[in-house]
Amino acid sequence: MKRAAAGRAVLGAVALGAVVLLVTSLVHQENAVSAASTHVEPTPEETTETTAPALATQSTPTPKPVPTVSPEESREIADRVEDAVQRSVPSARIGMEVYDRQTGQVLTSLGADSQFSSMSVVKLLIAVDLLARDDGSLPDTAAQNRISRMLSASDDGIASSFWVTGGGPSIITRDVQLMGLTGTEPPATSGEWGDTEVTAQDLVKVYRYVEDELPDDARNLLYNAMYQASETAADGTDQYFGIPDGLPGSTWAIKQGWGSSGSTAFFNTTGLVGKDARYVVIVLTAAPLAHYRELGRALTTGTAQLAKLVSP
Repeated sequence: MKRAAAGRAVLGAVALGAVVLLVTSLVHQENAVSAASTHVEPTPEETTETTAPALATQSTPTPKPVPTVSPEESREIADRVEDAVQRSVPSARIGMEVYDRQTGQVLTSLGADSQFSSMSVVKLLIAVDLLARDDGSLPDTAAQNRISRMLSASDDGIASSFWVTGGGPSIITRDVQLMGLTGTEPPATSGEWGDTEVTAQDLVKVYRYVEDELPDDARNLLYNAMYQASETAADGTDQYFGIPDGLPGSTWAIKQGWGSSGSTAFFNTTGLVGKDARYVVIVLTAAPLAHYRELGRALTTGTAQLAKLVSP
């Protein structure tokens, strides 16, 4: 995959493997999705000094005239995504929203207010809360590096540590108040952070908050970490399902989520797509645990239906 010289790339990862401290282990299985992109993996020693291409300023540029997506077109796109996922996993449930930050338009949505277990996508909420508690001021370099690795390699151990020191479910309660989230809820069992309930609609708000509300330094820390997401997560899972493999040739910065809770499997792809992070793309999926192996591939096939919508 090519990275636009002035754009901002996307990629991310998610993992709910071996969790430490108060975390109850979620069942993880090997993700069989193949990687089609060519992102270079950061090493564990890499610091936040490794940055993505220059980021746009927080002041939104003057929008270029773009065709409005009609309600009929929006519905047709949503139907294509749903059909593509359910061809592989008929029982799959989908929650999706695509938002154009340049025009302020929701381009398409499907079940956007339906709740899904976040899996490792919650790591972005943990990071936002950590920075917001300091009014967006950056912590010391060691903490910055831990935040970066938590997002880029989807490191469960770091997430668990931040979860405990931040008060566990209180993190989600603060995020809900901070960003006006309406469908996001803490996990029923306090240690199981991957069971935080989220919606596609709320995750769009989270990415908009990161891009438009956080101070530049804090925003860049989170963006660069998601830009540098490694192909292989800390637990050995291939993270390049959904946005990376489904939208080849685009620039992206992502946070992925995968795993299981009880008898249900979840694969979630979320991120910023396009030059200047123009589009917020959220696609969440759930299916019976027996379909765990197929669900990641089905999610990628469904996400691919958005290519023309978010093309440069």
